[in-house]
Amino acid sequence: MEKTSEPTNFQSGISKSFNHLPLFLPSQHSQFNRIFEAVDDLPIDDTHCHIITDRDAFTTPRRFLERISLAGYALPHYFPDGVYAKWSDGDERTRYNLDKQFDIESKVVAVTKDLAQSVFMRFLVKELAQFLDCEARLETVIEARNDRGRDYWAYVNSLFRDVNYENVMVDTGYAEGCGATELAQFENAIAPCRMNRLARIEMVERELFSLDISFEEYEQRYTARVQDLIDGSGNYGKKSFGMKSYLLPYIGLIRPLYDKEPARASWAALRESFHRIPSMDRESTYNVTKDLCRYNFTIALEECLKRDIPMQIHTGDGEAPDVILRNQDPFYLEEVVRFDRDGVMRMPKIIPLHAGFPSVGKAAWLSHIYPNCYFELSIMTPFVHQSLFQRYMQVMEVVPLSKILFASDAYHIPELYWLSGKWGKRYLAKALTEHVVGGSLNFEEAIDAARMILYKNNRSLYKLDRLPG
Repeated sequence: MEKTSEPTNFQSGISKSFNHLPLFLPSQHSQFNRIFEAVDDLPIDDTHCHIITDRDAFTTPRRFLERISLAGYALPHYFPDGVYAKWSDGDERTRYNLDKQFDIESKVVAVTKDLAQSVFMRFLVKELAQFLDCEARLETVIEARNDRGRDYWAYVNSLFRDVNYENVMVDTGYAEGCGATELAQFENAIAPCRMNRLARIEMVERELFSLDISFEEYEQRYTARVQDLIDGSGNYGKKSFGMKSYLLPYIGLIRPLYDKEPARASWAALRESFHRIPSMDRESTYNVTKDLCRYNFTIALEECLKRDIPMQIHTGDGEAPDVILRNQDPFYLEEVVRFDRDGVMRMPKIIPLHAGFPSVGKAAWLSHIYPNCYFELSIMTPFVHQSLFQRYMQVMEVVPLSKILFASDAYHIPELYWLSGKWGKRYLAKALTEHVVGGSLNFEEAIDAARMILYKNNRSLYKLDRLPG
């Protein structure tokens, strides 16, 4: 879907971020404005993100803080399964009883109170106040946002158009219980931006793990389901352009598993575990299915390799307390990137997610060493904000420009898409300005680098440029 001429910003009537730059970047080199203006006009492809639903059309300051926070994202995992949802949706008596038992309110306050005092939120409030043309106070911004929420999908569309999204690669494995109807609603709402689906291995595992069937039947069903996700209409009615795995934070080092006997034993252990009282710690729980999940991962990666499509792997980031933070080192992916068999490194296309953050240097170096390993910028973009300049410089020092992929990992709140595009372009332009001033790139090379990072690499990797339209 690559265009023959540079797209312009679709949104009219909303001031572009370039017009507001003096407020936030008062001391730039004279080259910056020229570079930023060119970069800001470019389209964006987001290589890793999630659907937005209308459940956040109307919100409160505290709820907004909770939904945008990485710490708030994990709140349901602080309590037994389903407790947090019952508390959130319950009446006054239900909430009182659950709070008395699990102390839920104090944990929500801890998350939202601290986030409200972060530089990230204070900066976000100022940016949104400009977009919404209101006073730069969180309460006022939320009030203005709720007013726009009367036509929520038009508001979402305006955010996407303002920063010029043209493709989003949506991981449907995290959709808060949503299905084909909600995916279609989001897909229609963001047009002319196009939504392209990615399938998560764990989607299939969730469907099959509870079934009382033989290992042979499980293996057959699992393989057929993966193939339908990629080649058929198994991803909520449509095909998938690639796959994603969440295995790394659960088990750490991933060694591909070709021998089905350990997987068979793991399947039997999983069946037996259903009869136990759930008393194992999280690591012991993950170990029950470790070999089965390694085998599943290997099957899925083989299917990706056959079709020359990428496998995204959750790396860095966190999402504690459900996952194990120490397991998320990008170097734990080296055996996957190699994908050795019969003395041959077969090297499928691998995308470590979330910039490996906070281990950005390791993720960048893995992408430097192995030509089949790519680097994407999500979570770091937008949560690092001003220091994105230094991080982008760090990445571009070692990763070829043709392998850097723009991404947000946006979830829940549509403003995360907008903020990622706004800050991503701004600090990418700042980093490219340093390269131009330093003589390592000329102006034309800098803008071509921005094109590669913001959209061209994604379209090439997922073969989107071969699609009609």
